[in-house]
Amino acid sequence: MLVSRRTALKQVLFVSAGLALLPSCFRKTPPASIKLRNIVLDADDENVLAALADTLIPKTNTPGAKDVSAHHFTMTMVDDCFKKEDQQRWLEGMKAFDKLCRDKYSHAFEKCTPDERASLLTTLEAAKADTDAAAYFYQTSKRLIIQGYTSSEYYLTKVQVYELVPARFHGSIPVKQPDRRTA
Repeated sequence: MLVSRRTALKQVLFVSAGLALLPSCFRKTPPASIKLRNIVLDADDENVLAALADTLIPKTNTPGAKDVSAHHFTMTMVDDCFKKEDQQRWLEGMKAFDKLCRDKYSHAFEKCTPDERASLLTTLEAAKADTDAAAYFYQTSKRLIIQGYTSSEYYLTKVQVYELVPARFHGSIPVKQPDRRTA
């Protein structure tokens, strides 16, 4: 059987397109919900950060850190503002954090009970970030989550209302006469 050149080219095109799309079919976890340029995080990594944010500043009658997307702020700050070495150290610390949690409780941080989370974070609070990768990840992420929460729109409009400098103008204020006996 002779195959025409046009048919052969179509078949090669279909096969190559299928091969190009094939790796995306085998991806285990979806990517993070925000696009990052310098570091690679997946949805599981984002969930760990969201659980950490929710543990540090939980939702009460006010929104928590997860609700104001402080974990997205953390991801963006690490991606945009950290040096390459610090980004790698943070990513290695995230892996060490996950390993520590799995070794201690046999499951991921986001599946831990509140008591287990508090116990793990208390342990990491006491550890030195210079020598422990998991402690570096925790302490860096904690600082960025708190910064993200306190610079969120909710916090600056509802909790601590921000007024642009020089603040308000009070044009009509009575002035007291100075006491001339003490001057």
